[in-house]
Amino acid sequence: MPITGAQIALECLKREGVEVVFGYPGGANIPLYDALYNSPIRHILVRHEQGAAFAAEGYARATGQPGVCLATSGPGATNLVTGIADAKMDGVPLVCITGQVRRPVIGTDAFQETDVVGMTLAITKWNCLVTRTEDLPRLMAQAFHIARTGRPGPVLLDIPVDVCREKLEHVEYPEKIEVPGYHPDKKADLPFDRLSEMLLASRRPVVIVGAGAKWCGATNLVRELLDRLQMPAVQTVHGLGTISEDRPYYLGMVGMHGTRQSNLAVSHSDLLIVLGARLDDRVTGDPERFARGAKIVHFEIDPAQLHRVRSYEMPVVGDLAQTVPQFLKTLPSSLPDWSGWLQETRATPNPQPKENLAGGKPSPTRVLDLLFDLVDPDALVTADVGQHQMWAAQRASGIAHPRQFITSGGLGSMGFALPAAIGAQLAYPNRQVICVAGDGGFQMNIQELATVQRYSLPIKILVIDNKYLGMVRQWQQLFWDRRYSEVDLYDNPDFIKIGEAYGIPGVLMNRGADMEQQLREFLAMPGAAQLVVECPAEANVYPMVPAGAALSEMILEEKK
Repeated sequence: MPITGAQIALECLKREGVEVVFGYPGGANIPLYDALYNSPIRHILVRHEQGAAFAAEGYARATGQPGVCLATSGPGATNLVTGIADAKMDGVPLVCITGQVRRPVIGTDAFQETDVVGMTLAITKWNCLVTRTEDLPRLMAQAFHIARTGRPGPVLLDIPVDVCREKLEHVEYPEKIEVPGYHPDKKADLPFDRLSEMLLASRRPVVIVGAGAKWCGATNLVRELLDRLQMPAVQTVHGLGTISEDRPYYLGMVGMHGTRQSNLAVSHSDLLIVLGARLDDRVTGDPERFARGAKIVHFEIDPAQLHRVRSYEMPVVGDLAQTVPQFLKTLPSSLPDWSGWLQETRATPNPQPKENLAGGKPSPTRVLDLLFDLVDPDALVTADVGQHQMWAAQRASGIAHPRQFITSGGLGSMGFALPAAIGAQLAYPNRQVICVAGDGGFQMNIQELATVQRYSLPIKILVIDNKYLGMVRQWQQLFWDRRYSEVDLYDNPDFIKIGEAYGIPGVLMNRGADMEQQLREFLAMPGAAQLVVECPAEANVYPMVPAGAALSEMILEEKK
């Protein structure tokens, strides 16, 4: 029986284990949506294609499996771009399928034609324009293979509408995928004897744990390694949850808004073992002064991420699921006693900055402290981008699993949290999902409240409303003489009424009293709910490493 290109594409998705896709229909992808009509694959209709990309990211970040999003040609495809770039920066497996105009009119500026393949060359691991229907099974399999192997990332298939309509009598689905020139599992020489020598000689070693452990399925292996080493260990934002807060060697989050203990330990180390972190500028501070006295051993799956700070003493290229067991096997039977160094790092005070709680308004940090105390142990928390993101990350260091805290790190995309929460909730319908957003970022994809309501998703949405673009305002306060240029949001809408218009009830918290009781009531509300926290306008997030400063040069509190 003849089968259309669109039906082939859907069959490929089923073969890849896809259960849910996020998208928005249009003229160039109608055949795909027609094929979806009787498909067992669940389609989630978002209200903007950027929401589809971020929701697919949320699904992927929560599960570790590729998220899938669909968009039509032209503006539909271009609306995916920010989500694609976000996935590329954070190493998230994302499969984007866009519609395209008919093959005969490609290149003629046809209605809703854009060269989305050309546009996304720099922000995808791989992309292609499908020009032959018979190539679809191979290209779809190739897309998923590339998205999920090596350092994960986004891929894009641009499928012309006539390819989707064309019928084939016979279809061959590949059983094995080989991509010429793509060898993510290439074995490297692993000089662990040298690493053992470095360990034995080290007096001030520190481990940095990033997102690589969770993407490689190596979380338990990394935990075993750290328990063996018993040396100070820190995590990046995307590594949170790998190290349990109760481990005596854990110092907290490292980086621009990391703990003082973590940043000073890294700065004073003589050996730095980096496990699956790409060492971007928000982690290192001034790269010229990052861990200056340390030899660096960098475990990294993607060679392109190496040597970005400086030449390493020893790069270890490979999947942590393979390299960490080898490291464990070659560890010296007797390691140095680093307890004195660990005690020294833990003795470093982590000062709690004083807050300006003008007008008796609720403290955003206290609200988030209470939130993380009250949520379910396995709750999934998505955070948008801004001050609230860093406040939440600082308090998420106690989470038990590495996929529980979901945020946009490398690209820092405002508008991420709400659609990402949708993806996470669809991945785990029986788990509690909390969305933490600021009043600025929340409005960038506020239309996705309709998606939350349409699918009866019981997401709890906490909005930090300080009437400012808080992080930019903080920078203007600290480094631009309080010249607050175009960062005030004094004319914010009534978020409670907006939520109610979408059928989502809300609670307003505008007093510092009864915060815990209000949070308990909010979390106990059936279905989706919103809590709007009107907090002081000039609350800042500390510690803070200024741009261009060394990790040790933290601002710890506001200077009078």
